Amino acid sequence: MAGGHAGAGQDRQGFLLDLVTDADDDAESLRKLARAAAQALSGPPTPTAECAVMLHRRGSAPASAGSSPAATALAEAEEAQADGPMAPGALSRVAVIGSTASSSKWQAYRGRVLERGYGVALAVPLRLEAGASGALVLLVPAGAEFNSRLVHEAQSFAEVASKSLKLALDVHAVNRAGDNLKEVLEGRTSIDVACGVIMAQNRCSYTEAFGKLASASRQRSVKVRSVAEGILKSVPTAALAAQLEPQAFA
Repeated sequence: MAGGHAGAGQDRQGFLLDLVTDADDDAESLRKLARAAAQALSGPPTPTAECAVMLHRRGSAPASAGSSPAATALAEAEEAQADGPMAPGALSRVAVIGSTASSSKWQAYRGRVLERGYGVALAVPLRLEAGASGALVLLVPAGAEFNSRLVHEAQSFAEVASKSLKLALDVHAVNRAGDNLKEVLEGRTSIDVACGVIMAQNRCSYTEAFGKLASASRQRSVKVRSVAEGILKSVPTAALAAQLEPQAFA
């Protein structure tokens, strides 16, 4: 198979893929990465390549994506089987799977590659932060081979992809933290108001009022916010306003 054109003559120093724009979450960034890899590592005179990608993070379920329905199905099958190059810790360096020169490793995975109409798979690890790992797999039709030039191009692309994916994951993490903070702050408002009601009714301190909310939360196995909202719903608006007058806390 002739070498791909990705990055030919291109200085990759500092170059990043845009895996953030129009991607609301990690899964969509993975899909963008798979499509970008398939596009970058295909083109005349090479056969069209497809791509599957998988992400593993400690404490989370694996996430995968593909540039086509067949590539996506192959990635999803590996999520379930965990016996291929995209399994956690399975890949430390580039591996060619399915060619006459490939090793006997991952025979079950090779069978799934062939079943989905591919001939050879080129697996490249993604270098991510501690506690995370990933792999990108290029897939080409039967009869094609990966020559040394395309292997090099895939490695170079994987370096860029690793940096780009780390950035995208960080951006999504910040966005999630912002959403969680907003939820916490919104919940805090109802908790503070409910504590005010309890303070007015029981002539107690904020700490004591919050303790009553927390105790009810544990007894009912619900969030403190839910207990607080229940209290506010049970107090008539006029009575709530009266109880929250400044003199009520004197």
